[in-house]
Amino acid sequence: MNFDSNMLETTFYEPMTETGPVEERKYTLTHSDETGMLFLDIGEEYNYSAIDENLRDELLGKWKRYGYNSFILIFYAYVGDGNFLDASMKYAAFKYHMKLALNAVFYGDRALLDEYDYLLNTPIYVKFDSDIAMFDNYEPYGYVRDYIL
Repeated sequence: MNFDSNMLETTFYEPMTETGPVEERKYTLTHSDETGMLFLDIGEEYNYSAIDENLRDELLGKWKRYGYNSFILIFYAYVGDGNFLDASMKYAAFKYHMKLALNAVFYGDRALLDEYDYLLNTPIYVKFDSDIAMFDNYEPYGYVRDYIL
């Protein structure tokens, strides 16, 4: 499955603009099963109103400063607290689509990355959330530059 930029709609919420600020910048990535469209909301808060409470297949992300010009980027994927089979299927689905999802986020926020090219060296971690221990973990996903098209 490859990322198609024509299938991405990006919305910025004040005070976020295409080029900043980096701090407090949060991503909410959702999609439509019917159309295949991806929706990326960029603001200082997550767009909880865009999340389908029944599916819970959104990807949330935020920049975390840990030095003068150093950040890490943490994404959150809710795997679920249901039975083992449901959680394992959702975990596998997230892992299968993660490259496409990260391509979409960084394509949608490409003006920021053009403005602050040092952000391309930012490490990415995905926190999979579940009550089932084997699915509740942080996993490294390389660097922002690995997902630039």
